[in-house]
Amino acid sequence: MRFLLDMNVSGVLLNLLLDSGHDVACVRDVDLKMSDSEILDWAVREKRIIITTDSDFEQMI
Repeated sequence: MRFLLDMNVSGVLLNLLLDSGHDVACVRDVDLKMSDSEILDWAVREKRIIITTDSDFEQMI
């Protein structure tokens, strides 16, 4: 599966997903100040599942 991890996701989850063979991209590796709408656009463009603890995404979708 293809995931996009928001800045607030733990490194433990990142390692678990990578160790399980998933394709994982991380917002923190690209731009720590990326807006929620930019993150959503990225996920849609690359067909990734967003993993976040930010409740704003629920309202956006």
